[in-house]
Amino acid sequence: MSGGAAMTTSASAPRMSLWRLEWLRLFRTPRALALGAVFVAMGLIEPAFTKYASTLLRHVGHGARISVPPPTAADGLNSYVSEATLVGLVLLVILAAGALGFDAKPGLATFLRTRVASIWQLITPRFTAYAVAGASAYLLGTLAAWFETWQLIGPLPVAGLLGGVLCGSVYLVFAVAVTAFAAGLGRGTLAAAGIAFMILLAVPILGTISAISNWLPSALISAPADLADGTHQLPHFLPPLCVTVAASVVALVLAAWRLRSREI
Repeated sequence: MSGGAAMTTSASAPRMSLWRLEWLRLFRTPRALALGAVFVAMGLIEPAFTKYASTLLRHVGHGARISVPPPTAADGLNSYVSEATLVGLVLLVILAAGALGFDAKPGLATFLRTRVASIWQLITPRFTAYAVAGASAYLLGTLAAWFETWQLIGPLPVAGLLGGVLCGSVYLVFAVAVTAFAAGLGRGTLAAAGIAFMILLAVPILGTISAISNWLPSALISAPADLADGTHQLPHFLPPLCVTVAASVVALVLAAWRLRSREI
């Protein structure tokens, strides 16, 4: 009986240590701070730029008369979302690729693989850490954008704001899952990030097909602005939410299959 307990303890120890290691690596290095700072900075800057766009354009145009419609609160939020799904997404994918590309160094890969019973024990902590970090940074950035928009332009509907956070966070989690799959296709940070970007860019291209555009993960990118200005309600985005969650699960399963079968 004591032998069985010892075996259970020894089997669970690597899993617990890898979880702790990943969280420590995320929060005791500049990774989490950089991710949060980028999203919050965009949340503070973009609504202000939207508010004063006409003034800035007049200065750039050397006094030329440039007509810009008065910005709405939804415009302020949309400017943040546009940057968050561009600059913020790029940073998140690169950070996640660095963590999930553990096969880049054969010595480290061998060390890790020989100390776990399943490849999931290597994938799950890394995926979870960066999925949570990405969603949390997006939430902080949205709160900053809400505050700045409220101060400079006008209020945003709370229900639409929360729905937008849900849609944006699910999309970022999907991006991390795609990065995990990409890490199974290519070794190293650059290879994994490059493949992930190609996949993420291909999804909006498929979105040009009207029959499936409202079902793809890319439909979640514009969801925060659509919910904020009342164009759509949250039930409208349930199909892409469900598809995105399912696609994330499939991407992780494929990542595990690829990484399990890879020769070091």
